[in-house]
Amino acid sequence: MLSKPPASQSPSIPESSRSRPASPTKNVAGLPQTSNYDSYYRDIRMDTAKGFTTTATPDIRMQTAKAFPSDIMMETAKGNRTTMKPGGFQLWERELLDNPEVKRKATVAQLYFLDYYFQTLGYIHSRKERRAIFDNDTAARDLKPTEYAKEFKSYCGRERVILRRRRTKLKVDQFHIIAQVGQGGYGEVFLARKQETGEVCALKKMRKRTLFKMDEIRHVLVERDILTATKTPWLVRLLYAFQDPEFVYLAMEYVPGGDFRTLLNNSGVLKEEHARFYISEMFAAVNELHKLGYIHRDLKPENFLVDGTGHVKLTDFGLATGALNPKLIESLKVKLDRVKDNQIVHRSTIERRSIYRSIRNEDARYADSIVGSPDYMAPEVLRGKPYTHSVDYWSLGCILFEFLAGFPPFSGSTPEETWTNLKNWLTVLRRPEYDKPEDLVFNLTDVAWDAVTCLIAHSTTRYASLGQVSAHPFFTLTKWDDLRSVRAPFVPALDSEIDTGYYDDFTSVEDMAKYAEVKEKQRNVDAVKEKEESFGRGVWVGFTFGKNGPGPKTGLGGGGGGYDEGAPLATIF
Repeated sequence: MLSKPPASQSPSIPESSRSRPASPTKNVAGLPQTSNYDSYYRDIRMDTAKGFTTTATPDIRMQTAKAFPSDIMMETAKGNRTTMKPGGFQLWERELLDNPEVKRKATVAQLYFLDYYFQTLGYIHSRKERRAIFDNDTAARDLKPTEYAKEFKSYCGRERVILRRRRTKLKVDQFHIIAQVGQGGYGEVFLARKQETGEVCALKKMRKRTLFKMDEIRHVLVERDILTATKTPWLVRLLYAFQDPEFVYLAMEYVPGGDFRTLLNNSGVLKEEHARFYISEMFAAVNELHKLGYIHRDLKPENFLVDGTGHVKLTDFGLATGALNPKLIESLKVKLDRVKDNQIVHRSTIERRSIYRSIRNEDARYADSIVGSPDYMAPEVLRGKPYTHSVDYWSLGCILFEFLAGFPPFSGSTPEETWTNLKNWLTVLRRPEYDKPEDLVFNLTDVAWDAVTCLIAHSTTRYASLGQVSAHPFFTLTKWDDLRSVRAPFVPALDSEIDTGYYDDFTSVEDMAKYAEVKEKQRNVDAVKEKEESFGRGVWVGFTFGKNGPGPKTGLGGGGGGYDEGAPLATIF
């Protein structure tokens, strides 16, 4: 095969050829008498290809490509100007633009395209890396042409597999269900493994029609948005979100240590140093949620999970929306109004603690049977009044009180007594006192009680930022900059990555008895009449998240090296 000679060996042009005079030109009849035909008969198309423009025939397309100042589209892309409608918007157009659903869909569309191009660029980057690995490997082995052709064909086949997987839509049958680990009023949670990648996840399954008739669609969409927007270790990470005609699915990272309620039920009262450790991590997790612009409003120990290293993660963002459902607000206000004339039942610390323990022993899913978990909800939320991020700090103050005392500050022997205590929280909130010598160890220190009262306080004086909390003397020993490097007081003993020992066994009759209230709630939900209006597919626009593709256990490199397309460049969120 002929090859081009190197530059150093290029044939040289003889000197005589370089100085040879140009051939005389002959005038042709009918053509202008000029020696410069280029200037007379300019080829506009060639000029355009060269990037030149003439005064008489400006090349508009090339000017656009060069982003001349007159190019509106390029200026818009740069953010220097907008393509707003001249003359402003009409009233109906402004109302449409102010619609929350329209705003969300606009944001979802923007994020979709950002994620799409980021995914594409990430794929191209990974493909180049895989090709480089293949080339280096084959060059190092000095393969014969036939051997190289065979391996290159295999390499191309693996690349086609990756492309096919990227185009494949996620389906529930791509997940192998290992066990059920959760049950709620609107769906179930399963421990599952994605068959292609081997990823272990907690797969939440919810019926679309149930969410629609119970006005829960917005809550699910917000939970999906929060999970996609975070990369912090303090919040449970979303792996995939997908749907089929009947259900929506959230595949989240599996947190094997169970929820914090289980740990709290087993320990009863926490030592002050342990209480400080866990409540500090909870503050860090809630602060990450606040950074995203959300308020949780439904914080309770059940919302915090314990990971394999013993550290906590925040989950269940169903109520973390811009506004609570008016029906829920009204139901909370009605319950408060019903007890406005009730007398406060004064009980000793020992009595309140024993009552709460007996309630927990009888009904392990106590919090699931009460809408909104009023034991921990701030008064302004219960009354439907305006509120800020500090309502989450009230909830954390109640959780800290429970860590140190063994019961929430406003719990009662009945739901009515709990609502009465919440209605009169200023009177009911009292420092736990133990008189017996064997119980003196449970008395709160002055600095701990002061921290509690800075959190369970009126909205005008309540702590409302992590800076205020970290400056309190109770948290002097807390390493806020590196919390997760500190060894946790309790580290789960796990047999494998699919260990479900810290969750209820849904094949056990005894464990399922705990879910009697949840099952009753499900039956009540099923009995609710379907809405007359139908819901279209548009309400779930933007729900799908995550890409199909090879995982960390798939060998796709040229020399047999592993490749994880999903790890560094899976998504921009």
